[in-house]
Amino acid sequence: MNFFEFYGLKEDPFRLSPDTEFFFPTGAHRLALDSLDYAVEQKEGFCLITGDPGTGKTTVLKVFVDKWKTRSEIALILTPRLAPEEFLSAVLDELRVSHEKAGKVQLLKAFRDFLLENSMVATPVIIIVDEAQNLSDETLEELRLLSNLETEKEKLLQIILVGQSEMEKRLKGAALRQLDQRITVRAKLCPLTPQELFGYINHRLMRAGKGYLKVEDSLSGPVYRYSKGIPRLINIITSRTIMSAYLDGQNVVTPRHVRYALRHIEGGRGPLLAEAAGKVFGSAAAVIVFFLVFLAAYSLPHKKEAQSAAVTASSVSSDKATVKETIVKKEKSGPGAHKGHPPGIESKKAYSTGHAADGAVPGSEIKTKDGSVMRGAQRKSEEIKGKALPEQLNLVQIR
Repeated sequence: MNFFEFYGLKEDPFRLSPDTEFFFPTGAHRLALDSLDYAVEQKEGFCLITGDPGTGKTTVLKVFVDKWKTRSEIALILTPRLAPEEFLSAVLDELRVSHEKAGKVQLLKAFRDFLLENSMVATPVIIIVDEAQNLSDETLEELRLLSNLETEKEKLLQIILVGQSEMEKRLKGAALRQLDQRITVRAKLCPLTPQELFGYINHRLMRAGKGYLKVEDSLSGPVYRYSKGIPRLINIITSRTIMSAYLDGQNVVTPRHVRYALRHIEGGRGPLLAEAAGKVFGSAAAVIVFFLVFLAAYSLPHKKEAQSAAVTASSVSSDKATVKETIVKKEKSGPGAHKGHPPGIESKKAYSTGHAADGAVPGSEIKTKDGSVMRGAQRKSEEIKGKALPEQLNLVQIR
């Protein structure tokens, strides 16, 4: 099922080519059409229609031509970058006036005769120049001279210039002052207002069949911010927006689809692909964060336990070393070690037979708190027991 079948549309409602079937008459567009009609009916001679790119100038021209093509002779010039004589030849070609191998004088005479013939049967002759801002000053001056073809009562030729806004500035220059004075009918096309925009979108959808497609009212805001009310930009963004909704499998178009379309137009990733990628990477990031938090929570208590065990082991080792060092120092302080004795300690040489126990000083005794005497072998055994030894011993004297 393609795009049109999915939404029940007969054709693309937002294609860029000017189509009079989709013409939406805003206030400014109606004024432009009324001005054109008035200029022709009243034989004003010159009429100027200006507007920024994409505001619908060509569409207005097509509507006007469709209205007048059966009751007037129209020469529509769409490529105005022509020299004066080339321009005149193009006009005569459009009006189907024979002028083969004729000089300028013969061209002007043939054109005058054509104008008089149509004036006698009350058929207006109209020259329309689209993109008139591209005309050279010389060609514009040639147009002014052609407008001098008239009778005592009326103008024989109606000239309509359609161009961008800078055309007004050009006409204010000294070189085109006389032409500017002859333009008596002017109209300017403006962008759509925010209120007109939603009606414009619905109008084009209705013309295309609309079908099952529904557009939320809130769509107008983001579309207007992007397009600034210019019809051509409205068509571009709305067309991409509906395509995003189609790829999403939705028949209701929302501002979310507008954001997808804008990302696509501005050169980002595809709309639905971008969202899918965002979801995938978002989920992956959440899993990674959860794993890191879990790992930290699990390892912290174990780390503290390991640190506590290390401290305890270090303390025990330190206590053992301290006790051992104290015993060795006191044993070395016996008779013969040195003449003096530490205050409060009385030394005595002990004689015994046999070998001393492992690591014990032969014949040495230590008196404990409870008054019992512990010999060398017993002391070594108590030293091996570890941390309890320093608390039990009170090294008072060595006998």
